[in-house]
Amino acid sequence: MRITYLLIGFLFISRVLCAQTTDDKEASGSLYKFSVDQDILNLKYEGDATVKIQGASGKEEDVNKTPYSATVLTREEIENAGALTIPEALRLAPGLFVQQSVNGLYEVYMYGTEALPQGSSLNNARSKMILVMIDNMPVNNSFEGGILWEALPVNLGDVERIEIVRNPSSVLFGRDAAAGTINIITKGQEGNKISVQGTSQYSLSPGDAKTAISQASVGFGIRDKFMLRFSGNYNSTRRFQDPYYVFSQQRYIPSDSLLFYESSASKTNLYGSLARQDYGMNASMRYVPSEDAEVSLSLSHQNSEAQTIYGGFEELALTRRASTLNLANLNARIYNLNVQASYTFGDQNMAIGYPGYKFDVSNINTRLYYTFNLKNIRIMPGASYQQGALDDRAYSSTDSQYPDIIHGNKNIANYGFFLKAGATFMEEKLVLDGGIRKDFFNFNDQSILSYQAAAAYTLIDRVLLRASFSEGYTSNTMRDAFDESSYTAYQGTTVRNAVNPSLNMTTARNIEVGTRIQATDKILVSADYFRIVDKDLIQTVSSGDIYQRVNSGTKLSRQGVTAAVTASLSGKFKLRAFGTFQHTNYTYDTLGSSGTYTPRYMAGITGTFRTLVEKLTVGASVYAYGSHTMKTTLGETSLSARIIPNMKVSYKFWQENTVFVNARNFLNSSGKEYIFSDDVPALYLVGVNLNF
Repeated sequence: MRITYLLIGFLFISRVLCAQTTDDKEASGSLYKFSVDQDILNLKYEGDATVKIQGASGKEEDVNKTPYSATVLTREEIENAGALTIPEALRLAPGLFVQQSVNGLYEVYMYGTEALPQGSSLNNARSKMILVMIDNMPVNNSFEGGILWEALPVNLGDVERIEIVRNPSSVLFGRDAAAGTINIITKGQEGNKISVQGTSQYSLSPGDAKTAISQASVGFGIRDKFMLRFSGNYNSTRRFQDPYYVFSQQRYIPSDSLLFYESSASKTNLYGSLARQDYGMNASMRYVPSEDAEVSLSLSHQNSEAQTIYGGFEELALTRRASTLNLANLNARIYNLNVQASYTFGDQNMAIGYPGYKFDVSNINTRLYYTFNLKNIRIMPGASYQQGALDDRAYSSTDSQYPDIIHGNKNIANYGFFLKAGATFMEEKLVLDGGIRKDFFNFNDQSILSYQAAAAYTLIDRVLLRASFSEGYTSNTMRDAFDESSYTAYQGTTVRNAVNPSLNMTTARNIEVGTRIQATDKILVSADYFRIVDKDLIQTVSSGDIYQRVNSGTKLSRQGVTAAVTASLSGKFKLRAFGTFQHTNYTYDTLGSSGTYTPRYMAGITGTFRTLVEKLTVGASVYAYGSHTMKTTLGETSLSARIIPNMKVSYKFWQENTVFVNARNFLNSSGKEYIFSDDVPALYLVGVNLNF
């Protein structure tokens, strides 16, 4: 019901603004000699139909004509919606479940959580089956999988678009793409003129939840062939509340009383009200000598510190972690040969104050493929090599209670070969795409096969039918492969970890059928049915004081429908509504069979209205999801359904320079979105965006 009221209110505000602007134009005489009907109804449609995506089939194509389930979030959409971080911006896309734990820190899932209710540790209560990339460079964490969002060197000021593919994508991108991919495409310099841009916004909330986000960039080109861009960003957020969840008390305790419960003050993760504090610096170069060649190179540095839900050391749910990483990424195209290569190095500490959790990081990713075009047939053979390495020798622990986890210089490496192919028939009404991939790992001498097949058929001029079948995988993490450490749990018991040499990789199989209908030139409707089966899920089991990761016989089965409507009524007003309705079942697991461990729905509404004089822009969005339960070996929390309304109002005071007010969760329906976390209240910010 609240969503309905918000939508009605948004439409009412838009109508009033439109009427006021019309009156102003009529009063201005000859300044605007055109009718409102001409401006509102006859503008060229500039919606999603013009948006391209490359990460679905491996070629550039219209996002609404790809045979796979995909969404592209554009720079304009994200800016108008007022999202503060990249994971929050993902709430604008269908099929994604996004939870906020503390201020500015999120977990993002494809459809819903995949952790097993019967044996999930706290550090498994995050998605490990989505591959996140920056310009095709994988940035997932190799220690325990998943993504540390605060450790990305870029923020929203660097984003040109975000490509989201909701199908297993291991054929094209390799490991960790079992559920799909999120590819963050960064901005590039356009033209030779020097361009300078900066954005800064600060919270007005008194006391808690202080938030400051800033970004600046400068770019220039030389003879339309050599483009350079430099950018930097800074984020600082404080927690929404002060208390910490204490496991032995099963309640929240004020921070000034924690020493009564924390057994060792030297190991406490207490760090005031910090949520996250990080900065990133980026330099990118693009060289285009001709139409047949293009080379892009980016260099990045980031430093971050965050306090968030992690493993549950001793008494406290929150743990402080830090990262300092350097990244280099190369993308090159020479005729039909495409090459991507990246290298990441630095150090990370996953649990500050606890020896054994700091290590040097080194990641290598390379991928190359060649495209053969034979009339209406496209063939893409390719190969890749990936290596993730951790080395804790420089930080060797002398604490017998917390010994080293990696215990030396260890790595997991794999090489793979893939073949993608596609074809069009019947004057491009029928589109076929598919592929197969084989990967070989040095861990346990494993090999794994992944594949995909998809078809799209334009039944009539405005109706497209699509179907896809795919299977992908998520590789074992460094902790899966090498953790033989021991530690003392908060109950006082000693936990000893043992490596399982027979541990298999988790795989996901996805079947989808759907349609996209261009109802009018300005309204697009889509609906997709999906069925997902995850197998070889990993859980932790104990035998006495020995804990070991094993593949569960339980299968996660999820099925549902995702629907979306996009209405671009003009270049001034655009509205999109989407929702996923689903049921999740853990086969052979009576504890999870009810499906209460994943929300039954995730939905959203976004709208943007721009006045006729292009000065005032109002962006509004609502994100909602159903109630569910998060359960780990340390306890469980019932999370209520949430409706989160946001609004950003910006005014263009001179040329392309704007001031804005940004209200997140402005109805202030405070509540928890994550286990053992803070309540998430309203957040109000003011800011300025400068462009020269």
